[in-house]
Amino acid sequence: MVAAIILAAGASQRMGSPKALLPIADSTLLQRILEVVKKTCNEIVIVTRKELQVDIMLNAPESRIVTNPMPENGRTGTLQVGLLALEIPTAALIVPVDRPGFTIETIEALLKAGGCARPVHDGKGGHPVLLDREAIRKVMAAEANESLREILQFSDVQVEGVDFSLNVDRPEDLQKLTQWYVSQDT
Repeated sequence: MVAAIILAAGASQRMGSPKALLPIADSTLLQRILEVVKKTCNEIVIVTRKELQVDIMLNAPESRIVTNPMPENGRTGTLQVGLLALEIPTAALIVPVDRPGFTIETIEALLKAGGCARPVHDGKGGHPVLLDREAIRKVMAAEANESLREILQFSDVQVEGVDFSLNVDRPEDLQKLTQWYVSQDT
């Protein structure tokens, strides 16, 4: 088993409402992501911003919720807050809440490959990514605003059944996301 960090601290300015709480059928985006992640991860930490903390807790009562006091400093800073909240991890699955186009098979392929890995489908990289102990060390030593691409070298793990084009940024992305989840449910 591995720990998971769900990154949900963004301001969601283009979306106009918190991405983690977007309605997907009878659920929320965060709850849908948790359904997949909790099948393989024994520890789940969700990192959010202060104003979303209560709503996130209500949507994920079985997860540990931590608050990034400075989410405007960047996604790596949010990841660092999540890593600090974990028990001493040997590996961590990093799951941005706005990049949901993965399946349980994606996670299993990453875990099987090990190391510092990202899923790839049709030549396009996606999420979640897996960090080993050395990658975690590098992330913790980085500046909060550095991109993971600048910090880490990922090995590619070929996967199927994913849609890495799902990037939840704007209200019109919600329809495509809902259709993808409906196709996964059948």
